[in-house]
Amino acid sequence: MRFILGLQLVVTLTLTLTACAGMGSTSKGNDDGSSPINASEEKDYKRAINKCYKTGGSRVVKVEGQLMCY
Repeated sequence: MRFILGLQLVVTLTLTLTACAGMGSTSKGNDDGSSPINASEEKDYKRAINKCYKTGGSRVVKVEGQLMCY
């Protein structure tokens, strides 16, 4: 019985860590969003994408000069 509980814990922890590992990537998940045109704008996009993920969004689009989270 303890073996099954231990195995279940290990599997759950492994799946959780695997899911969290992909969230650190800044460019993943913005495939439908806009692309930066230079290095300065790329920094702004990375910052906006991280902020967008934290608030529940999935992509960043530049609309009339403003970065918008959707």
